[in-house]
Amino acid sequence: MNWQLPATHQSLYLRVIALITHAIETGALLPGEKLPAERQLAEKLVVNRSTIQHALNELVSNGLLVRKVGSGTWVSTDKWGVLPENVNWQNYLSTNRFGDPANYLTRLRAMETEPDVINLAHFNISPELALPISLNHVSAEQLIDQETSVNLSGATVLKRQLVQHLTPLLQQAIQPDQILITSGAQQAFYLITQGLLSYGDAIAIEKPSYFYQLALFQVAGIRVFGIPLQPDGSLDLVALQKAYYKHHFRFLFVNPNGQNPTGMAMPLAKRRALIKVCQQLKLPIVEDDPFGISNALNPTSPIVPLKALDPNNVLYVGSLSSLVGSHTRIGWLLAPASLVTRLADIRQQMEAGMSIFPQLIATQFLAQPNLADQVNQQTAQLRQRTQWLHTALQPLADDDQLTYQQPTVDGSSFWVQLNVNRSLTAADYDQFLTHQVLVRPDFLFGAHQNHIRLGVAYFTKTQISELRTRLTQILTHFNTQSENPL
Repeated sequence: MNWQLPATHQSLYLRVIALITHAIETGALLPGEKLPAERQLAEKLVVNRSTIQHALNELVSNGLLVRKVGSGTWVSTDKWGVLPENVNWQNYLSTNRFGDPANYLTRLRAMETEPDVINLAHFNISPELALPISLNHVSAEQLIDQETSVNLSGATVLKRQLVQHLTPLLQQAIQPDQILITSGAQQAFYLITQGLLSYGDAIAIEKPSYFYQLALFQVAGIRVFGIPLQPDGSLDLVALQKAYYKHHFRFLFVNPNGQNPTGMAMPLAKRRALIKVCQQLKLPIVEDDPFGISNALNPTSPIVPLKALDPNNVLYVGSLSSLVGSHTRIGWLLAPASLVTRLADIRQQMEAGMSIFPQLIATQFLAQPNLADQVNQQTAQLRQRTQWLHTALQPLADDDQLTYQQPTVDGSSFWVQLNVNRSLTAADYDQFLTHQVLVRPDFLFGAHQNHIRLGVAYFTKTQISELRTRLTQILTHFNTQSENPL
């Protein structure tokens, strides 16, 4: 962060307030991030310490900052997602809504095509492993006819395929009118924010979680609160209940199967406990299950979704991206029929209806008689890549340079703790870009605990040795800086 006071004629303490407020709004200061000590802040801004104290006191009283006895001053998590009442459009255009200081992701994406890059940044399947998908034997006239007659909530033929595949997984009867076809999971979340939430409403998400990267909550003025994840992938239910009574959540958004970024699957007993608590609180759940369709087609290792445990309290979101990649944007939302109708109407009013073309492609894809065999082969390849990444990391773990658990869901990610004797800043993670190792740092997921997310789908066997070498260089750099901070 650039600690420089704005050039205005206001009092110094008001300029300090404006600087910190703007940094929080633009993502330069993230929820839960610690501010420099008062003395250090006074030196950086060339003002008296009393000026800093005055400004921080105002920001604490406004709820933007919190003080922790013996620990310092931190950016509050309670204001995450709420925009200023009066929008400054110039600031709005330049604001980073993704909690991405210094545009880390923008720079990462620009490097993806460089030849020597080791790409561990992606959660989705790689093009190399994506299952083929195409549209066969449909004339232009048939497309036009289907386009004009398709239901607002989605093509009936696609819904029938989803009913066939998801019914055994969800262990309940599914009717086509309970399915809303979407252009991916994010459209489902967007429609929920537009149709079921209002400005200022509060929701709970896991912490860490990729939901922190979704700008749709912040733009809609939804307050987002993180509930800590336990090491086994379950939610801290005591923390959830305390936060519920404080903030009165409208929904709990969770990703219990191959959780992003930790790669964990919530144990069945903990799923039942979560359902019980949410029933007691009358708190509806939005379950994001990106691996659900893979799970449905590979019944040898079934993972019971929350939707199967509580059909009436859970809205279930899935997509084809785990099988075919992100280029074919087809997803679905399972919900009560009346809710599906309402959200479909809202989408139509926004002129964001679904084209029939990708729906027919998805229908033919799901109707393939050998689809389960294709999924099993893909799963085996992902399992192999998981083992390759484990082979690369294990020697570093043996030397206590990092700590990790292998993901419990094939194709999900490694959540790796870097064993460094200081808290890494967002700028520190530039070392990974410098060494051409593409990773997702924890600050993108609402955490600040020296973690990185490593995806397996793009990793190859030939990169094992080189990845180990580059990670060793990066960790050596961090530890050298820890010993010689100046």
